[in-house]
Amino acid sequence: MKTKLYMFIMGVFSIILTFSQVGINTTEPHESSVLHLNSSDKGFLLPYFNITDLNLKSPVISPTIAEGLLAYNTNTTTGKGIYYWDGTKWSGLGQVNFTNIYNSVIKPLNAVLNDMDTFPYLINAMVAPSSPGLRRFDCDYSALGDDIIINNPLSGAPNNFVIWDNVNKKINVPQQLLGYSITVNISLKYQQTTSNSEASRFVAYTGNAVVNTSTGNYTGGRKIKDLMFKKTKTSSFPYVRDELVLSPIVVTQEIIDHGIILYIGSGDNSPLNFYEPVLTIDYGVVNITL
Repeated sequence: MKTKLYMFIMGVFSIILTFSQVGINTTEPHESSVLHLNSSDKGFLLPYFNITDLNLKSPVISPTIAEGLLAYNTNTTTGKGIYYWDGTKWSGLGQVNFTNIYNSVIKPLNAVLNDMDTFPYLINAMVAPSSPGLRRFDCDYSALGDDIIINNPLSGAPNNFVIWDNVNKKINVPQQLLGYSITVNISLKYQQTTSNSEASRFVAYTGNAVVNTSTGNYTGGRKIKDLMFKKTKTSSFPYVRDELVLSPIVVTQEIIDHGIILYIGSGDNSPLNFYEPVLTIDYGVVNITL
């Protein structure tokens, strides 16, 4: 009996090794597939994960996690949908390779693309405190049309949408962008530096976070991104413009409900004076500069 069982098991394994393909509900798996599922009324169900932080491998408990691992995220805060592990974080499927539709947007221009209302040309500095302090990005883009998407190409989206909330100093995101990736860029001018050791800090939180600007600590909400950017060394010009970029930011329901608030700071013990801030928000399908 044991001999027959052994022969049966070995026979099954030999078939798998010989054909190196598996067909479920089909006797002819496609030659290009290692696994071929066939059904006219049933789907393929992925494991359900409650991913509370897209930057952590949790809820996977193994010491390592395979790049490309797929799961369905049930968490509404980080965004429901199919996610894969890209080696460093959970990324949602369908959040890349969008086509920019530039002609569907009226791109407002303040004088030389500056926030002339709050920080005129090289006159009033936006002072970022020394580390670990932070300063709220509080520009006043108040000119008519400065913060409106016109002819919004998103299906079901309002034709006109206010991006920058001048009252609460935050970025608004429409419901139709849930699950998409966006990029937030602040272009700032500063006096030249003689080394690349100095750095500027750019932090984004959900709008429901309460930030202690003295310590950099926060309560409530969620920290979305926190990055340091080395200042560019130069000897040719008295002022330099650098780009501080946060990308990608995956739009969650929490971001839609509360918006995004931005903070800047210094990477060392000295405050930094910035001038002429330019805020750019790239939604993947539209691009607008304030």
